[in-house]
Order: sequence, then structure tokens, then C-alpha cells
Amino acid sequence: MGNTNIQRDIQVIASLQRDLNLVTAFLLLSGQITIVGVFVIPGGFSVSLSGPIFGRSRLEGKCGNRVLNAFVDVIDVIIAILLIIDEIRLVSVVVRPGGFSVDVSGPIFGEEVNEPTLPILRQHYNFFHQIVSNHFDIDPTLFKKLEKE
Repeated sequence: MGNTNIQRDIQVIASLQRDLNLVTAFLLLSGQITIVGVFVIPGGFSVSLSGPIFGRSRLEGKCGNRVLNAFVDVIDVIIAILLIIDEIRLVSVVVRPGGFSVDVSGPIFGEEVNEPTLPILRQHYNFFHQIVSNHFDIDPTLFKKLEKE
């Protein structure tokens, strides 16, 4: 019974991750976010995405250069397609003063596919809870509502 529950929970998490990828693709295709950077790591890279909806300005060509703007749009469409066909996935969210960005990567960019596992997720949840509680003034009942009763 326990293994079935774990598998179900992992399926729910995988479904949520897939939904986040599709939302990210939609935001790219609608022009709400765009590529803002590339992070190179040993053996691969990830692409950083942000825009006005995330508190940052949209990347555009210098002096409104239409060719450069079209090039950025083409890159955005390619990234959206890769998200939709599940070749890349959302791998992180980077918070900074005044906004945030999301990073995408995958095997096509030289990184492994991140699969959901519950022990790691519980660790990340506890770490997130501790950081948020220590550094932000959040109503503690919010976390109680998120925890299993």
C-alpha cells in the first residue's frame, strides 16, 4: 500500500513539473518572458528566462533593431518547442531583488533529466521552509495549511 502511495505522489509531482514546463512555454510564446542569459556548467548549460511578468525587462536588440529582436523571438520559440516536447525542463527558480527568473535545461543541453523523488523533495521543502521563515515575514499558518494534517 505504501509503495502505491509513493508512486502516486511521484506521478502528481511529475504532472506538476510537466504543467510548469507548459506554462513556461506559453509565457515564452506569448512574449511575457524571454531568454535573458545562459549559464555554462561543466558538461552542459542552462538557459535563464525572465521578463516583465517576473519583474525584469524584456530582452531586446539595441536601439530596437528588428533583426536582433526577431532572432531573440526565434530562440524563444525554439526553447518553447523544446519544453513542449519535453527535451528540456524547468530546473530552477532564481530569486533576486525586484524579480526572478526560471532556468531550463535537459539532455539536449548536456544536463541530466531531473526526476522527482520524495526524500529529496521533503529535504528541499524543509530547507525552503527554514529559509523563508528566517528571512521573510510570512504568516506561519500558511505553512501549516501546506503540511499534511
